[in-house]
Amino acid sequence: MKKVIVSLLLTIIFCTLPAFSQKEKNELDASQKAFIVSRFCTEVKYNFVHYNNLPYNWDSLCMANLPSLTTTQSDEDFINGLKQLCAQLHDGHTFIYQTKWSKNPKEWPRSFPIATKRVGDQVFVTSVHNSEFKKQGISYGCEILEIDGEKVLEYANKHITPYLASSTQQWSDYAPFRGYELTNAIGTKISRMLLRSPKGKIITIESDRNIPWDIPADSSVFEYKVLDGNIGLLSIKSFLNDDFRREEFDKIYEQILKTNALIIDIRDNGGGNSDHADYIIRHFNDQPVRLGRWSSRMYIAAHGSWDYPQEWFMESPNPMEPVKDKPIYKKPIALLINATTFSSAENFSVTYRGLNRGKIIGTPTGGSTGNPIFIDLGFGLGCSICTKNEWEVDGRNFIGIGIVPDIEVKENADIFLKNKDIVIEKALEILKDSL
Repeated sequence: MKKVIVSLLLTIIFCTLPAFSQKEKNELDASQKAFIVSRFCTEVKYNFVHYNNLPYNWDSLCMANLPSLTTTQSDEDFINGLKQLCAQLHDGHTFIYQTKWSKNPKEWPRSFPIATKRVGDQVFVTSVHNSEFKKQGISYGCEILEIDGEKVLEYANKHITPYLASSTQQWSDYAPFRGYELTNAIGTKISRMLLRSPKGKIITIESDRNIPWDIPADSSVFEYKVLDGNIGLLSIKSFLNDDFRREEFDKIYEQILKTNALIIDIRDNGGGNSDHADYIIRHFNDQPVRLGRWSSRMYIAAHGSWDYPQEWFMESPNPMEPVKDKPIYKKPIALLINATTFSSAENFSVTYRGLNRGKIIGTPTGGSTGNPIFIDLGFGLGCSICTKNEWEVDGRNFIGIGIVPDIEVKENADIFLKNKDIVIEKALEILKDSL
């Protein structure tokens, strides 16, 4: 998203929990529910950038859902129903989130201290941040088989995907397993997880979510190393303001300048602030950097009274200038993407492609960006609504499609089981051929 800070986005976009504790699950009355639904439906009608492309009548859909939503038996049912209504917009930046929490911190939504990733039809542990879990054998590369007696993919399809804001099938398939989203639930909920270690040992853990996290104090969004052939590998995990420190990149960049070629890996980068993405890009071209054009809906009340058709604000941004007072990296580059490359990380991909500096390798991205507006719906709920349509530099559409790589390479389980990343290997092959 261009020049918009969305550190909130990644912590709330998947949250499928009620805005209230289990002890307060009947706080909303029918009139309050009707107000929330009406407010949300109206805000979509006037702010949602893709409103005119909806294949159905939004007013009719809202009216059809109003009776069932206002007569739900609990706040949890109401909120989940509202999220299902929102999911019909099929936009990754348009979602319902919570603004009110239980007074008891133990009942706040949280996840197990285990990060995960889906590869094909398997789900693996990518990191563990709890000493007790580690003692039980949970480690990088463990495969998650079941949660609460359900196969892991079936669990996600039942408890996460129906409420997920998504623009593409690949985002729906892979986003529920990204980071810590898979086990998100209220802290008092006890769950059982069945796993298999890389050596084949079956492990069962059972716990509520109120368990301590061991987070390294020096964690960084950047990882950098030099591979065979003096080819650098720069991984960027996020463009979020709370995490992104430009001075860290500046130090790494001094090492990058010494390499013969560079791989930039933004797989699983969920986005953040596009200013940070732009800062990186400006180091790799000595000419002004072209940007993709964008549009947003306009509404002028007087024009509405005259029954004017939808009006649009269109902009083709001025090119960005290269960084000053630094040498520009002009050697071969490759960019790695996947289904959970999202939001401003997709803007990064768009701008990178416009540079014509090297191949994009991997699988199509999440297919959603667009500068959302955040609106308080009242009574403990808010919504994010996408306000901006964007295109690639050459005019291609990627919203609802994803950034399509130049070379498609699908990640496989070897990355966990054999420490072999075939996407990186393909990038190395291409870059070595170019030297």
